[in-house]
Amino acid sequence: MSKYCVFCGNPLKETDKYCIICGKPVLTNLSKPQTKPEPKFRKVEVEPEPIEKDYEEEEVEDLKRTKKNKKDKKKKEFESGEKPLPFEVKEQMILYIEFNDIQLNKKILAEKLKDVQNSLKDPRYDVEMDYKKTITVKLDAIKTLIAELKQKESEIEVKMEKPFIVQRIQDDIEKKIFQLKNLTKEYKLKKVDEESFEKLKGKYKQEKEDLEVERTNLIEGMKLWIKELKLEKAELQADLNLNKGRFSAKEISETDYNEKAKDYDLKLKKIDIKIKTLEDLIK
Repeated sequence: MSKYCVFCGNPLKETDKYCIICGKPVLTNLSKPQTKPEPKFRKVEVEPEPIEKDYEEEEVEDLKRTKKNKKDKKKKEFESGEKPLPFEVKEQMILYIEFNDIQLNKKILAEKLKDVQNSLKDPRYDVEMDYKKTITVKLDAIKTLIAELKQKESEIEVKMEKPFIVQRIQDDIEKKIFQLKNLTKEYKLKKVDEESFEKLKGKYKQEKEDLEVERTNLIEGMKLWIKELKLEKAELQADLNLNKGRFSAKEISETDYNEKAKDYDLKLKKIDIKIKTLEDLIK
């Protein structure tokens, strides 16, 4: 009966007293192990690291998640009836807002210019060179800024589409209404046959309905933007009130209070300009 080394599992001859593999003494009266001995040297298959596979799987998962998110977003928009504003419309809205913002900045600069010009009447202007130099520098700076604003105003005005798309669509709707009324009048006077009347009537009505849907979607999208701006305004108003409270509690100096109050006031005016611009555009 074959013998095996109890230490390494190597097959042994009957006459072996030591294992030729591990060198351990052979133990007698031991039968063959129940399990098949594992050879000392065996071929080990090394699987390549699945780096590329994992990376590809991760890309696939990311793609699936992106598609799912887009699908969920579209589903949400469909269920809520909200549709994103077209890029061209957003671009025009921004142009209108920037144009009106320039009007505000011009007004602020005009007030500053008036204050600096009043300094020319100060007796120091004629006798103190440093004072005169300071006033001159301020005047030049303000005039330069006003000139730059006027240049930017002209550039924006060229890009602005007038009337705004909402007003244009409304004009088209009114044209369709006129066409329908005129068509009915012509039909009653028997200037249009019944077949042509029905065909044109259906065409004008469908075009009118499509325009009304487009106008409604645009207005709803603009109203959402107005809502967001009003929330931003409420937050700024809260910060302004907090600033007043901190000044009343003497947590900040009068200088800090005035600077922050002035900053908040300007931001509020700019938000008001945006809100008013959008509200005017949807009328």
